[in-house]
Amino acid sequence: MKFKRILVDIEAQRDFFHPSGSCYVRSSSRAAANIYRLFTQARRSEWRVLSTVLRIRPNEQGPMADVPHCVEGTDGERKLARTVLTNRINLGLRNTTDLPRDIFDTYRQVIFEKRYTDIFLHPRAERLITELPPATFIICGAGVAHGIVEAAVGLRYRGFGVILAVDAAADLDDPAAAMALRRMQAKGVIFAPTDEIVAPRVDRRTRSRLRKPRRTAEKQRS
Repeated sequence: MKFKRILVDIEAQRDFFHPSGSCYVRSSSRAAANIYRLFTQARRSEWRVLSTVLRIRPNEQGPMADVPHCVEGTDGERKLARTVLTNRINLGLRNTTDLPRDIFDTYRQVIFEKRYTDIFLHPRAERLITELPPATFIICGAGVAHGIVEAAVGLRYRGFGVILAVDAAADLDDPAAAMALRRMQAKGVIFAPTDEIVAPRVDRRTRSRLRKPRRTAEKQRS
């Protein structure tokens, strides 16, 4: 495993990001555009992708809103098409800890389906993450006050670096989102816009150290 960054998309599903979705809010369209940018970067780089898909049984109350969402078999449950890589594996809902060997060496994207928002309640996801070498996780998706904060805090607890792509995380107008952001910040999660994640700025002092002084270069030529 040579990768250093893992993109985590939490519930990038149509009910949250498509205008026809049951939980769609206007600000979600901007978050979706930045999620697509992160996936473009993941495709171009050596990033691996860990994705979650919420699947709620018919006639059950979903965890993220008072209206039905991500119900099995509905259009709103579907993952956004541009967040699905060709080289992927879907490990489904199965309540077991077995995993394919060297999974991230074989696949670029691992998808977990879940009944609850917390990724660490999925036994396979818990095992996969716990056994990973040191890496930095970049989080985007839906549900700042739900799956996003649970993933971020859980990853920090396990010693991983975590960056929240703040403009690629939909809060769904949830009043609990502000408290969730403060909780993540207190746990050491770094907040960054997508621009800085896909094209990080070079600090001026660092850049000046890397640039060879003109006088020294002239002496070498002489």
